[in-house]
Amino acid sequence: MNEFLDFFKSQAIDFPFVVFMMVFSCGIALFHSLIILSLYNLDLRPKWLFYALNPTIILVAYYIHSGYALLALILLFASVFIMAIIGGIRSAIKGDPETKRYNSLKPKKPLWKRILIGVAVTVFCIIFISSGPYAFVIIFAIAFFTGIMPSSTNRFKKYQATLPTSKIRSLAMGLVEVEGTVRTDKPILARIDHIECIGYKYVVEDISTDKDGHDSYSEIFSETVCSPFYITDETGTIEVNPDKLEFIWIDLDGRHSTGMKRYSQYLLKQNDHVLIIGKASVKGNIPVLEHENIKNVFGIAPLSKVTEYNTYKPLLNSFIFFSSVLAVLVALILVSPVSVKNGLITIHLSSQMFTWNGLFNS
Repeated sequence: MNEFLDFFKSQAIDFPFVVFMMVFSCGIALFHSLIILSLYNLDLRPKWLFYALNPTIILVAYYIHSGYALLALILLFASVFIMAIIGGIRSAIKGDPETKRYNSLKPKKPLWKRILIGVAVTVFCIIFISSGPYAFVIIFAIAFFTGIMPSSTNRFKKYQATLPTSKIRSLAMGLVEVEGTVRTDKPILARIDHIECIGYKYVVEDISTDKDGHDSYSEIFSETVCSPFYITDETGTIEVNPDKLEFIWIDLDGRHSTGMKRYSQYLLKQNDHVLIIGKASVKGNIPVLEHENIKNVFGIAPLSKVTEYNTYKPLLNSFIFFSSVLAVLVALILVSPVSVKNGLITIHLSSQMFTWNGLFNS
C-alpha cells in the first residue's frame, strides 16, 4: 500500500493539468448521475451534486499532495464501472421484461455511422482544445443550435417546459398541456399483427449490408394513422382531433424484416397514460384538442417518457453549466503562465496579473 501511494507522491502534477482533470471529472459526473437515477432509481438531490463533488475531490486531493489529484481521478473513473456493475446486477436480479423486449428490438448503429461519430468527436476535441479561451463559445453554440433546430420533438419539448399542466374542466382556449388516459370508441388495427389500437406510426426502411455484415437502415416510407379519441383526467374528458398529431417517444411495439426491408410500428393504445400539447378550441359547441397552426405544435407522448426527460434534463443542464465554467478556466490557464506558491494561485494574463487567494489558504 505504501509503495502504491509513493508512486503517486512521486508524480509532479502541474496545476493547469489539475484543472483539466477537474473538467474531465464533470464528464464522469454525468455517468455517476445517470447510474444513480437509472440503475438505482434513487432521487438525486441536488441534481448537480456530482458536478460539484467530483472536481472538489480532485482539488482537495491536489492540495493534500499534487500527485494525489491523479489518484483521485483514477478512483472516480473506476467508480463508474463499479457502480455500473453493481447496478447492472441489481437490475438483472429485479428484472424488467418490457425493457428487455424493447432493447432487443432496438437496432444497433451501422459500422460506418460509429466510425463517422468517432471521427467527428475526435475533430471536435482537437478544435475545442486548440480554440484556447474561446472554447466555451463552442459549448454554448452547440447547445443553442441544437435547441432551436426545427422539429416536432423540439417544439414539443420547448412548450412542455413552459406550459403548466391544465385540468380539463378548467381548460382555457388556446395552447394547452393536458395529462390523462386515452380511449376511443372506434379502435383501428395496426399494420403489424393487426393489433387493436387508437393509432399507430408505421415505418418502412431499406436495409443495406456492408462487406463486414453490418446492416444500416434508411427510411423510405412513414405514416401516422390515428382514430379520433378522448383524453380523460380526474376532472373531465375532452375529444382529440388527431389530424396532424405527432407521436413523440411512443414505444416501439413490433418490428420484422423481409428481404431487404424492415417494418416497424409504434402504437398508441387504449388507457395509455399520456401528455398531449395542442390547441383547445370549440367545434360545434363541443370542446376539442387539435393542431395549433401558428406555433405548429400538436404532439402526444407517454407520461413516463416525459417524466424521464424532465428528470435527466437538469443533469444535462448542470453538466453544460459546470463544464462551461471549468472550460473557461482551463482555456485561460492553458494560454497563460500560472504559478502556485504558498497556497496562492497567480494567473498572468497579458499585461495584467490576477491572483486567487482563499481556496488554498489555510
